[in-house]
Amino acid sequence: MTRARPSDKVTRYALLTLVALGTLAPLVIVLLTAFQKPGASVSGVTWPHHWNWHTFTSAWRSGQFAQAFRSSAIIAVAVVAIVTCASISVGYACATMRFPGHRALFYVFLSGMVVPYVVLVVPIYIEFQNAHLLDSYAGLVLAESGLYLPFGVFWMHAFFSSVPRSLLESGRLDGASSFRVLVEILLPIARPVIATLMMLTFLSSWNEYLVPLILAGNGQIQTVSQGLASFQGQHLTDVPSLSAAAIIVALPAVMIYLITQRSFFRGLLQGAIK
Repeated sequence: MTRARPSDKVTRYALLTLVALGTLAPLVIVLLTAFQKPGASVSGVTWPHHWNWHTFTSAWRSGQFAQAFRSSAIIAVAVVAIVTCASISVGYACATMRFPGHRALFYVFLSGMVVPYVVLVVPIYIEFQNAHLLDSYAGLVLAESGLYLPFGVFWMHAFFSSVPRSLLESGRLDGASSFRVLVEILLPIARPVIATLMMLTFLSSWNEYLVPLILAGNGQIQTVSQGLASFQGQHLTDVPSLSAAAIIVALPAVMIYLITQRSFFRGLLQGAIK
């Protein structure tokens, strides 16, 4: 096995540094702009003379993000719980059990990843209107759970299919039921995969814009994506306030990623084994 030359390492790290700087540069520019005075004229990259925290408080109040954060948190947490539990159950059943139609059932869920959900929004709206679920938490949670569930089933099915059959058979030889095999044997080793699924689902729900726009519109429930779009329309020329609002909306997702990044990458590797 040949060892990498020092010049190759220097070139590799220099390239990675340039890519990292190119990725972080827009974020730094937005952050610097957010610390400018609200309503200040900004052209190019400008270092703030005074670090103005009032821009964030002003954007928070005028954008009414407190209610938007509450609504998005309720919806995202409920969607994560439903998608995670359902994905584990269906993925485990389709990957380890042989019952009539198990493969067809998996393909039905898989088809949900192929069909663009944009074409489903109008039929969903009509059905939810008949069921009186428009502009309600139940309607938004149900719609988003259905949209994200196909990927969750595919994700957990890939992991459970990669588990050695000997591990499942040893548990069943000891008298464990299928439910006990799942809870006591598979779930402990699937924690990184489940954590990754939960984080991806939370981020998708937190950033979702089209579904709340169609199913809630201008009703009482407003998510952070809707709040940011409405804020942008009201402060089109106030670049510092827009930057502050964008950071406020993105901060929870960034914090969750930073906290769970180790489990996230472990789950990506384990979830993509097969």
